[in-house]
Amino acid sequence: MVRILVEDDPDQAITAHDVLARGFIVTTSVLLETEWLLRSKYSWPRATIAAALRDILDMPSLRSAPDNILWAIDRFAAGADFADMVHLVTANSASGFATFDRRLAKQAGAGSPLSIETLT
Repeated sequence: MVRILVEDDPDQAITAHDVLARGFIVTTSVLLETEWLLRSKYSWPRATIAAALRDILDMPSLRSAPDNILWAIDRFAAGADFADMVHLVTANSASGFATFDRRLAKQAGAGSPLSIETLT
């Protein structure tokens, strides 16, 4: 995915496009790694990263992605930590989410897929 988004190696970008065109799934770990690379190595701004992730998820050859991942991307675009929001959407069998991070509940907002308990 990163090769397609950054196109820093034209040959690899073509190969990556060909692979994704055959049909692909996006896993949680790939999304986390992609966001991290775009932010830390390529210094992409948050809005650009969010738009790029949405573009990947909008590709017609996408077969599967984590449930509610667009919610996580939207919260990330609004200022939340991407990994924290991914933790919330992938903990779908949990009844709640406990954290010491006081900002997490505020960043998740009223539409959080899980209730958030802020520990002291």
